[in-house]
Order: sequence, then structure tokens, then C-alpha cells
Amino acid sequence: MRNAFAILVMVFAFPVVAEPQDYQRQLERCGIEPRPRLPPLEAIEGCTGVINSGKATPRILAEAYVNRGDAYRMRRNDMDLALADYNQAIRSMPDFALAFASRGFVYLFSRRQPDQAIDDFDQAIRLDPTAANVFYYRGVAWSNKSKWSRAISDFDEAIRLRPTFSIAFRDRGNAKQANGDRAGGAADLAEAERLGRLGTDCAGVFGCGR
Repeated sequence: MRNAFAILVMVFAFPVVAEPQDYQRQLERCGIEPRPRLPPLEAIEGCTGVINSGKATPRILAEAYVNRGDAYRMRRNDMDLALADYNQAIRSMPDFALAFASRGFVYLFSRRQPDQAIDDFDQAIRLDPTAANVFYYRGVAWSNKSKWSRAISDFDEAIRLRPTFSIAFRDRGNAKQANGDRAGGAADLAEAERLGRLGTDCAGVFGCGR
């Protein structure tokens, strides 16, 4: 009995420290090394390990929070946990554009708060003005507010950055038609359909332009 008690004392007095290879494995499971990311369920476990390790740099910590937030959003449809992780990512690294963009995505599509989404996309674009996706999603947010000129401007920039961005052509076409430019809208929808048939952006029966 005395020996068993002594063993317990030793265990609690000297906590187990993760080996370097264990931390490396958690980075991999989190989707930080290597890319592409692993399935979301494994990402939750791996990112939690990275976050709790005490070894992560601010950049790695922010990436882990974003990846885990993405996993909560996509795997569990838990927007509260996703938002909490995106908030933590921004606290860890205030200039991390992806964290603002990810949080904006939740506000746009799940919370239906386009103004908050636009604020986050503004920050993401300020930090990374080359992100075609963020311009596109901000355009969607402006469209949800029926601010067609602003939406068209953002879709213009998304297309400039990615000339084969078929769904941006589609949504710009719809915005142009809503704004009274039927000919320009029809041309964009036709281009969306053409590009969609070349890639996977518009997979499905209806394509991009219809």
C-alpha cells in the first residue's frame, strides 16, 4: 500500500511532458503541418493538443484556433464554438487575416449579420488585399443588403484577382441585373456558365449561369 501511495505521489509531482514528436503529430493532425488539412474531427483533437501544449508560437496558436474553429463549423455545425475560436485567434495574432475572414463567414451565412460580416471582411482585406475569396464574400454581403454597386465593385476585384472565378461572374451578373444592367448581367451569367463547365465551381444540374 505504501509503495502504491509513493507511486501516486511521484506521478503527481512529476507530470508527464509531451515528447517533441507528440507535438509534431498534433501539428499534423491540426492541419498546420503538412497541408492540406486532415478531416475535421481529427483537426479538433489535434488543434486542441497544439493549443494546450504551451509550445505554440503566436502564429501557430492562431492557426490552431482557426483550424479548430473551421472544424467546429463544418463538422459539428457549432457556430458558438467556432466564433469563440476565431475570437481567440484574433487575440493571439491581431493581424491574422484568415481569422477575420473565417469569422466573417460565420456572420454572413450562419448568423445572418451582414454588417458584422462586412466589418470582418474589411479587416481581412486590409491585412491581405490579394484574397479573391474575401472580396467575393464581401460582395455577397453587400448583395444581401441590396447594395448592388458595392457588391459589383467587390465582385470586380475578385474576378481581377482570379479571372476564372465563375461564381463571382454569376453573382456579379445577378447584381448587375438587379441594378438595371440586364445586358451586362446576361454576359456575366453566360461567362459564369462557360467557366463553370471547365471546373468544379458550378458543379450540379444548373451550373453557374442559370
